[in-house]
Amino acid sequence: MTKAYLKTIFREIWSSKARFTSILLIIFLGVAFYTGIRATGPDMSQAAADYYQKQRLATNSVQSTLGLTKADTAVLDRHRDQISYQAVKYLDVNQVNNNRVVRVTELPKSQRLNRLRLVSGRLPQKANEVVLDQYARKLDPKLKLGATYRIVSSKKLNAQFKRRQFKVVGFVNSPVYVESSSRGVTNIGKGTLDYLVYVRPQTLKAPAYSQIDVRFKNLTNVQPYSKKYRRLNRQNTAALKRWLKPQAKKRQRSLRAQATKKVAPLKQAVAAAQQQLPANALQLTTLQKQLKTAQAQVAAIKAPTYLYSDRSDNPGYSEYHENTQRIEALATVFPLFFIAIAALICLTTMTRMVEELRLQMGTLKALGYGNAAIGSEFLIYGGLAALLGTVLGVAFGVNFFPRFIAQAYGSMYNLPAINVQYLWSDILIALAIALLCTLGTALVVLRVDLRSNPTALLRPKAPKAGQTLWLERWHGLWRRLSFNHKITLRNLFRYKQRLLMTVLGIAGCMAMMITGFGLKDSIGDISTKQFDQLWHYDAIVTRNGNQTAAQRRALKATKLYRADLTLLSKQATIKKSGVAEQTVTLDVPNQPKALPHFVTLRERESHCAIPLPKHGAVIDEKLAKLYDVRVGDRLNVKLAGQPVRHVRVGAIVENYVNHFLYLSPTAYQQAFKRQPVYNANLVQLKSTNETRGNHFADHLLKTKGILNVTLMATEKNTNFKMLDTMNLVVLIFVISAGALALLVLYNLTNINVSERIRELSTIKVLGFYDGEVTMYIFRENLILTVLGIGLGCFLGNWLHAYILQTAETNALMFSPEIHPLSYVYSALLTLAFSLLVMAVMHRKLKRVDMLAALKSVD
Repeated sequence: MTKAYLKTIFREIWSSKARFTSILLIIFLGVAFYTGIRATGPDMSQAAADYYQKQRLATNSVQSTLGLTKADTAVLDRHRDQISYQAVKYLDVNQVNNNRVVRVTELPKSQRLNRLRLVSGRLPQKANEVVLDQYARKLDPKLKLGATYRIVSSKKLNAQFKRRQFKVVGFVNSPVYVESSSRGVTNIGKGTLDYLVYVRPQTLKAPAYSQIDVRFKNLTNVQPYSKKYRRLNRQNTAALKRWLKPQAKKRQRSLRAQATKKVAPLKQAVAAAQQQLPANALQLTTLQKQLKTAQAQVAAIKAPTYLYSDRSDNPGYSEYHENTQRIEALATVFPLFFIAIAALICLTTMTRMVEELRLQMGTLKALGYGNAAIGSEFLIYGGLAALLGTVLGVAFGVNFFPRFIAQAYGSMYNLPAINVQYLWSDILIALAIALLCTLGTALVVLRVDLRSNPTALLRPKAPKAGQTLWLERWHGLWRRLSFNHKITLRNLFRYKQRLLMTVLGIAGCMAMMITGFGLKDSIGDISTKQFDQLWHYDAIVTRNGNQTAAQRRALKATKLYRADLTLLSKQATIKKSGVAEQTVTLDVPNQPKALPHFVTLRERESHCAIPLPKHGAVIDEKLAKLYDVRVGDRLNVKLAGQPVRHVRVGAIVENYVNHFLYLSPTAYQQAFKRQPVYNANLVQLKSTNETRGNHFADHLLKTKGILNVTLMATEKNTNFKMLDTMNLVVLIFVISAGALALLVLYNLTNINVSERIRELSTIKVLGFYDGEVTMYIFRENLILTVLGIGLGCFLGNWLHAYILQTAETNALMFSPEIHPLSYVYSALLTLAFSLLVMAVMHRKLKRVDMLAALKSVD
């Protein structure tokens, strides 16, 4: 290859810089989206793995129904070569001074496991200092560094503390709770924890440990969530159970021995009385009854149950992994869809370039250049565009998309910022696709042209012959069409490849825009449907038992009160192999007929009301999908302190937030073999003003036995604040799809004009005005755009449904409907891009050199 020929190649790039730039930008967009979205899931997983490693998150935990003692830690001490462990004490408290349920945990002297991550301030150093969960600051903005924090609960719980007033010296995040808001369940108050409190050792009076956290050393360098991790974890859990299995009997014997010592004085008293008193003496009989009762109590002491859990039992830990998997599932379709459209347009552009340079190829052949030298121009041209587009696309995509999406999810999780990583397998795939679209296309087209002799190449290809359209056989319609409209239709069907490419390109971009707007609809509808259409109550009042007359009077005494429904409300868990354990709210209304006034139970598609059945449970649609159950099937439901019960599914209803299981009093008695204790009220208020609502809650909490008041307005703001960030992800889809649509329309229109420059010059010579020449092309583009929009609606529907299935979390169901306006917005944007492109083309057509275009090459 001579220096002059190389200069010619770069001169060609410069003279056709618009085409070169469009190829580069299309490859850039496709590669950026593909590599960026594909890297997001692995980047988020790696960020979590690094965080768990740095904070030394425990791999397993052990609890006991009677607490854990030094005898249990002594057993674990014997296996120090395999594990490290940390025993902790905590107490769940229902705060009556701020309407919160908190877990107060003693910080160990040395945090060997589950190390707290300091957000601000410092860790406590004195007995009167405390650090709070970062989420506490969001729930109560008054909690700041230096503020006084008081623990105020029932007398029984207050007595469990050596001190109850502290100074706030820091805010922290715990690696155990990676979700920003959820802190797990408890048997105190409303059944869920609001936030965590960490105090110095020896603040609690409890003699036994609440939990022992364990970290197996063989999992230190194993990637969390991997198959290897799960396999080793099963072995580790089995070993832990084997080590601690004898402890239950030993603890039982120890407790019985302690109780027997306490009974010994009574036994001696009975023996002494038998020697001094007649056999039928009242005092002797009383002592004998007391002894018999005490001995029965000793005999009734059962062996404690040891409860074992691992990371997979932590909802936040599992939920985060499921979200990364959803992103990875999303990355298997959406980016490929995106890059396929880019590849399609590159293929068309490169094909047109080869056809445009036939004359140059013939000249070079006539001058003696070989096929390799002639073909190298196209390979350099396409390869340079592919390489530059890929490099720029990877640099932008890998650094932008993962950070952007992770930041959107960041409001849901307490994890540090991600570190981007280059997945070379995906980068090489993107490069291969880019090169295939440019070099591959050029080689396929050149294969035919390079076999031709110079004489054939120096003559332009004959225009494609016109064919009779089937529309022409519809004589009534065809006669009514104007000359321009007939020409437009003939040109459309004359170039079928161009028609197909344009329609598919526009349809793909339209589908992605519909998907983006549809996701926004699906996310936005959750709040409206759940809180306005399905739930019709403003507060949940939780008590420690059945409602008393005083509690009833206190509830009705407030001016804000309108109506209420008494019900049993408890947190239950449902677990099935292969599905992360789900927490459900089990509700049993005292008056089932009144439930529709507070909760709408309906079928999602038909909106048909579903009455609460006497037998069987009503569950939400998302729960039914997760566990793959239908009406008539059974769910394994477990309430705290009770064995697993098998509950039959009586109906499946519409619901979008969290999981609910509704039972009639009869169905509850049948399933759980006990009478329901109506420990809660769904309350309707006359006003949902936040200030008035807080006064209402403060008033009720002064009443004995009322544990918690949850305001739905607060719940709505808390739960859906994080969903707003999802709009950022949606924005990426819309902007990316819009940019691609603009490039697709520009490229295809530019090719259309270039292919038909002689035709357009001819009609200009015949006297067509500039506007008429532009309309000559625009009519075709408009028809193709409309066809693409129509096809894109169907593709968008399918793509939106697929993404919803992969992007939903376990506790959330997106609304599957796309608003009509979303179709309108997508169509209008596509039409706007088409008009913008035609405005650019109009300027180009005005400057056409007709003499040069019509010059004969003979």
